[in-house]
Amino acid sequence: MLRLAAKLVAFFWRRADGPDEDAGPPGPELAEGDTKLKTVQGVVTRYCSDYGMIDDLIYFSTEAVTSKVLLNVGQEVIAVVQEDKVSNGLKAIRVEAVSDKWEDDSKNHGSGLSNSSPRVLIGCVTSLMEGAGYISQTTYFSLESVCQGFEPCKGDWVEAEYWIRPGTWNSEAISVKPLRYKRVDRGCISSLCGRNGVIDDSVFFTLDSLKLAEGYVPRRHDVVSAVVVESSQSCYVWRALCITPVKRRDPAAFEEPADESCGALLLKNKGDIEVTRMTNFGTLKEGGSKNMVVWIENKGDTPQNLVSCKLAGWDKAKQFRFQTPDKTQMCPVGSLVPVSEERNFSDENTNSLDSYQKHTTRQASESGVVNDKEVSSDDCACEGEDGDEEQRRPGKQVSELEPGGFIPPGGRSPIVIICDAKYVAGGLENSGRCKELLLLCFSNFVIGRFLEVNIVSQEESLIAVREPFSWKKSKSSTTLTSTKTTVVVTTQKRNSRRQLPSFLPQYPIPDRLKKCVEQKIDILTFQPLLAELLNMSNYKEKFATLLWLEEIHAEIELKEYNMSGVTLKRNGDLLVLEVPGLAESRPSLYAGDKLILRTQEYSGHVIEYIGYVIEIHEEDVTLKLNPEFEQAYNFEPMDVEFTYNRTTSRRCHFALEHIIHLGVKVLFPEEIILQSPQVTGNWNHAQDTKNDGQSAIKSRKAMKDHTNHAAKERRAGAQDTPGPAGFAEKSTNVVNEVQIPKVREKEFFNPLLNENQKLAVRRILSGDCRPLPYILFGPPGTGKTVTIIEAVLQVYYALPDSRILVCAPSNSAADLVCLRLHESQVLRPGAMVRVNATCRFEETVTDAIKLYCKDGEDIWKASRFRIIVTTCSSAGLFYQIGVRVGHFTHVFVDEAGQASEPECLIPLGLVSDANGQIVLAGDPMQLGPVIKSRLAMAYGLNVSMLERLMSRPAYLRDEDAFGACGAYNPLLVTKLVKNYRSHPALLALPSRLFYHRELEVCADPEVVTSLLGWEKLPKKGFPLIFHGVRGSEAREGRSPSWFNAAEAVQVMRYCCLLARGISSQVSVSDIGVITPYRKQVEKIKILLRNVDLMDIKVGSVEEFQGQEYLAIIISTVRSNEDRFEDDRYFLGFLSNSKRFNVAITRPKALLIVLGNPHVLVRDPCFGALLEYSITNGVYMGCDLPPELQSLQKGAHLLLHAAQLHSRPGAVRSRLLLDGAAGRAARRGRQPVAVAV
Repeated sequence: MLRLAAKLVAFFWRRADGPDEDAGPPGPELAEGDTKLKTVQGVVTRYCSDYGMIDDLIYFSTEAVTSKVLLNVGQEVIAVVQEDKVSNGLKAIRVEAVSDKWEDDSKNHGSGLSNSSPRVLIGCVTSLMEGAGYISQTTYFSLESVCQGFEPCKGDWVEAEYWIRPGTWNSEAISVKPLRYKRVDRGCISSLCGRNGVIDDSVFFTLDSLKLAEGYVPRRHDVVSAVVVESSQSCYVWRALCITPVKRRDPAAFEEPADESCGALLLKNKGDIEVTRMTNFGTLKEGGSKNMVVWIENKGDTPQNLVSCKLAGWDKAKQFRFQTPDKTQMCPVGSLVPVSEERNFSDENTNSLDSYQKHTTRQASESGVVNDKEVSSDDCACEGEDGDEEQRRPGKQVSELEPGGFIPPGGRSPIVIICDAKYVAGGLENSGRCKELLLLCFSNFVIGRFLEVNIVSQEESLIAVREPFSWKKSKSSTTLTSTKTTVVVTTQKRNSRRQLPSFLPQYPIPDRLKKCVEQKIDILTFQPLLAELLNMSNYKEKFATLLWLEEIHAEIELKEYNMSGVTLKRNGDLLVLEVPGLAESRPSLYAGDKLILRTQEYSGHVIEYIGYVIEIHEEDVTLKLNPEFEQAYNFEPMDVEFTYNRTTSRRCHFALEHIIHLGVKVLFPEEIILQSPQVTGNWNHAQDTKNDGQSAIKSRKAMKDHTNHAAKERRAGAQDTPGPAGFAEKSTNVVNEVQIPKVREKEFFNPLLNENQKLAVRRILSGDCRPLPYILFGPPGTGKTVTIIEAVLQVYYALPDSRILVCAPSNSAADLVCLRLHESQVLRPGAMVRVNATCRFEETVTDAIKLYCKDGEDIWKASRFRIIVTTCSSAGLFYQIGVRVGHFTHVFVDEAGQASEPECLIPLGLVSDANGQIVLAGDPMQLGPVIKSRLAMAYGLNVSMLERLMSRPAYLRDEDAFGACGAYNPLLVTKLVKNYRSHPALLALPSRLFYHRELEVCADPEVVTSLLGWEKLPKKGFPLIFHGVRGSEAREGRSPSWFNAAEAVQVMRYCCLLARGISSQVSVSDIGVITPYRKQVEKIKILLRNVDLMDIKVGSVEEFQGQEYLAIIISTVRSNEDRFEDDRYFLGFLSNSKRFNVAITRPKALLIVLGNPHVLVRDPCFGALLEYSITNGVYMGCDLPPELQSLQKGAHLLLHAAQLHSRPGAVRSRLLLDGAAGRAARRGRQPVAVAV
């Protein structure tokens, strides 16, 4: 086979002026003038960026490598070699990689694929197009290669066989099948919102790809059977391929299916009547008014009777009114369509007027009752809606409209529509794009027209676009030919105290990998192991490649943000650089990063100044430069080059090399073997953890005993989140003690812990399964950090020989742990140290933390403290002073879900592999690691170690085996479920979407109910508002960030109503505003500053992680419905379930969400929030998309039914056109009035 490959290579490589005969087997020499050519086979023994060696004898340059093939050391090659006359050595003029698996194209089923033995790829479908798609960003597949019955969707996990095409060096799948699938019997459709639905709160489906039985339309509460596949669909991990009804709901108990064609039929011209179609008023300033003429023309042979003209009442602000000529005014007293309560009158039910309009008009006129109130002239749809003293202007007589409303054949009649963009009390109803439905009711049919207008408030002028958006990528920097002088910053005093040995290798990015990314060559050609599931054999290589991919992306991204001709600002003695987009990590900079500033070329000379980032505030970067330059700088234009800080990445690589000693028992735990308890005798409950056997656990009795015992210990009437401050005073007697007083030997330091928190502390202290990581699963507001603090204190006192390393991914999280340990007043002086990164500056450290930072400057000294608090990355400092495996007995990683796995390995590599205890605390349902490279994300770098372990069999949720212990094995996982933060109405949705409905409300009732009487709540007693705003998104200047002026104004108005309300005034420190875009943050702050509310915190989701506020306002910003499918414009916010979860779980007593329902309905999480808001009657604002209007009608029916039940003796009645009357008309019966 190799000989055949060599023959083929030699044939195609022969020189054009050489002999015509075929090349023989490898080895024969070919004469060509004075040069001897020889074809040889060998192995690459050296390979650098621009040259390599074969068998350490034959030199070749990268230009000699054919096609786009990427060579590896150890790879077999066939080379055409000539003797170099100058050096008398051998030089290859052509080099081609070969493999004993390769065959000629004719044997590859005619597909042109090079590898006859395909590899297996485990990956996620990342994109789909017509007839094809991609797996893990780069592996192409045709739908013809997909197994029968499987229609893949974006997010599906699949197993594929793939080849590498030699021509393009791209991977192509030849077979694709679901990675995992199962059958669900008798599941209930628990949610149906638009075209998306959910079965049993766990299986997602979309009508766009769902296979259904003929004639079956899914409805809520249907019992169905389904075939489901594993798929990442927002907060769901299964997707239904097909569903079959088992038991349909009672049709009389629920609404009938909506006919999607009804809306289009309503807008059609009928009966030879043609109505003006252009009914968009454009943009109006608040307070303005505009008229529009709608023409009605009869092009038939018979007269048509215009019985009435109505408004459907979609626009609750009542900004539209209309008039017809005085003599032919055809507006009856009663409005045909509900105006106030049932604002969102749907197209399909409006169209039902075609068949029963005569009856309904007569009944409406006779009853004279609309929306449970007597109708006056002010309520008539033809009148001005204000009810003030404004008089309607008289209409002109129109000859074409005969008395009585008849339009003769060939006749025309005008209707003047007036839009008054008026300020509504509170200013909460009329911003952005508004829509109303105009109904022209003729004798036998109805014609509808949408009336649309975009209302711009006066406040929006304050934040209007200042300059046109012109985001351009920076030009690639050209090589400087001029003389260059480099000036470095003087060594800072802080750094001089920390001169560490440089034991950290460089781990340079392989040039071949860079070539893959830059030339868009399939990454699998460099590292085929990426296609495999993570295991012990590929662990190091796979993560090393992913780290390099993230670095390559960061370097490329930074180059795009290089700046030219910018002027620095002054801040005292320091210089400040403004970087547009910085606050959204475009580019991503951190304190300590290096920048290069270059002067403009002058007389062929350029000066480079090396600077370091001291502080970042929004888009301003404070720099530390050479002092002479800082003083002499006179606002000259400078070019700026950003550089990537590789320190954390190098530490991750180093940890990957040293973590292998932990082996499968830590990285891929399967078998659970009980160890001797670490603590015996001091705890009366410690005996519960004893077990004489050292074999795998099969009995659950011990687990149940723990749970029962913990329940007995629970304090009656537990109050708010237990914290260190609550028990600090009681603990002062141990502050300066070396040993724990005996009175405390059987007690918790924090007596307010609940039973799950106590159970977690006992398990950590006992360490039954060490070194298997113990996971503390802490949903929002459940006291996870409080539990960690208690566990650290207990380990410290119960195990005198313990050395504890406490880490977190960020400085803020590490500072919080340090602060809580300090506030406990339990630790004696000298017990704890806070180790900061070298690049962190004292200004960013609070005074309470500074007390523990001084000793942290000396890493050698800090390593001897028993409690060390630092970040995951800074834990790598201990590697540099020679600290190795086994130095720490206990490693705690708080907020472990936010750290990438390699980052989490940095501290874990320092724990003992025999008796070390690892504790990972976090929530896999909240914010994960921040990964920028799409390739690295596609292959799993965005999955934290916490999340990956919880998907392992030993850590999986199992209600059957561990139902009495919270559904998880209590030896390995404790899930905290008592929420001490939010009102029940705010907790219900995240509990259902993310936490199996297990969260329990334990918050202080006085706090969470404090805003239930707020006057602006659509439903009193329900502290949630979803305010629909169809605003316009925009960008300005050089910033790539989006903003939405209409939403920003509504945010400002809500802040004013909350902070300056009469009945429920909220402190500005208790209000938080979350929005995903920095430009929106900037605009909202401008508006709040204008109304003297600048102290309200406004920021991104990341800035609110771990925080809580009495009231939270969320502005989602994006409103361009045409570009929703492009995920990269959304920064992951609208499609990232973890960010959604963090955002909606911050408030205690009130949540207000502003957004465009026409955009948000397509996301499963926001769709669920919309559904939840609509069904509970707390949606307000713009019109809903058609797929949600039937949901709102159903909610209204339930509301009316409740009113009917509560008022059985009511004498009033009303006509429910979208309920009983509509169904009766479709069945050909007389509609019946429904008593309310």
